[in-house]
Amino acid sequence: MKRVLAVFLAAILLTPLIGSNFGLAEDFQPKTYKQNFVFTIQILPNGSANITMKTVWLGPKDEIEKQIEMILNETNQSNVTIEEAIQKFEQEQLRRYIESLTQAGMKLVNESIKSYGIESGDNITIVFNAIALDFAKYYSYGDYWEVQIDPTRGYATLAIPDTGLPFAIDINNTFIVKLPENATLLSYPRPFAKQYNQSRFFVTAEAQDDTVIIKSQIYLEPFLPPDGYQALFGDYKDYYIRYKAPYKGEEQYQRSVMNEYVTLDVYANGTIRLHMKDEYIEPKSEVLARKAEIVAYGVRNVTEYILRTYSIALGYQGALVDHGKVTILGLNETDAPLIIDAEYLVRNFTKFVNGSYVYSFDPTMGITNGLGDRIEYEVNHTLDLTINLPEGAEILEVPQNVSRDLNGNRFVLTTVVEGRTIKITSNVFLRYGAPADDVKELLANYTTATVKYTLPEEKKNLTTTQIAGIVGALVLIGLAVAIWKKR
Repeated sequence: MKRVLAVFLAAILLTPLIGSNFGLAEDFQPKTYKQNFVFTIQILPNGSANITMKTVWLGPKDEIEKQIEMILNETNQSNVTIEEAIQKFEQEQLRRYIESLTQAGMKLVNESIKSYGIESGDNITIVFNAIALDFAKYYSYGDYWEVQIDPTRGYATLAIPDTGLPFAIDINNTFIVKLPENATLLSYPRPFAKQYNQSRFFVTAEAQDDTVIIKSQIYLEPFLPPDGYQALFGDYKDYYIRYKAPYKGEEQYQRSVMNEYVTLDVYANGTIRLHMKDEYIEPKSEVLARKAEIVAYGVRNVTEYILRTYSIALGYQGALVDHGKVTILGLNETDAPLIIDAEYLVRNFTKFVNGSYVYSFDPTMGITNGLGDRIEYEVNHTLDLTINLPEGAEILEVPQNVSRDLNGNRFVLTTVVEGRTIKITSNVFLRYGAPADDVKELLANYTTATVKYTLPEEKKNLTTTQIAGIVGALVLIGLAVAIWKKR
């Protein structure tokens, strides 16, 4: 939820009440948008929260005047009273807040909004109040509760054009988080300061009894490029307030279940029939969403895209693709997994080193790539790899069996050799809420495994330029069906 909610918080400023009518003044001088923002969060024992967002728009003054004039013009055009015109404006703002916060993942009840300053004309103040259900998350992994706070106001993740924004931003933010009764504060954001040219981002923090107060000050100069945003916000990672309580919460999470089946049929001349089948089983809601996306885009278009993109990727790494075929299964079955089945006939697929062939793969299935702060799913991913060697081949090296457990997270790898067939199965199970550091520690030194073999002596001169084998076409092409990483 953090990214979407952060973008919404930024949008409270970027579309400050009047839509998109902002930017440059009539004399082409960049304007400065000034705002005070106070987000008060009273956490209830069950993790829900009474939230209040107070947004005070302080400038540019001419934009405030235009907005007030637009609101009050309703009295002339529609024959309504000032009170009715303001109420209409408030209802539009309430709808916008509810829609945006709901899309950000909040579950709201008892929503209300009130505006101030319209008749006096000094500023426009919007006060939004609601009960946000399950605002604080409970993690049994560490037996603590967690509240997300974004002092960057979304600018750490907001997509910025190469030319920057044609105006300056000057905002002061205060986040007031009141912990529930009998809670014990564990950690909260620390002070932080960064400057880039005239732009700056400062964070201060303090704890007073059961209340944590986080303040941030942001000034962004006009036309600040993306590099400037990266310099200001790129190193900021302190988004959480954590506390213990004498009561547990109900964890609400989905499971990510995926199976990868890979078969290498190695022929005596070095050519390999590479068969890959990826099964995406859970979370069911996201599996169904990916199926719908594939159907909407066109099954033929998607299969051709996978076939073409993976073939190009193999070619970049030195392999020669003689034939390829991709099939997508399960699209019309609600309870069936989404299956991507790909088959390629390739040459130069494995490395030829010191007289033997080397096939390298990742038995962890790339789970350590792009980890966030923690695992937001319960993950259960399995790889079944089969390598069938031809008559006369010799197996020189296979991965050793591995069984590791860390705080209930598990990594298991087993290797079975039957004649000239090598069967390798690896499984990664990660608990919901597992921190990235625990995942990295669990899988350290296991992200690469190796199989070595020889082929009949008279045949192995056909393979010269090779690449390391890669498990899973979808890992390589980055298609959106890599479901468990989707946030």
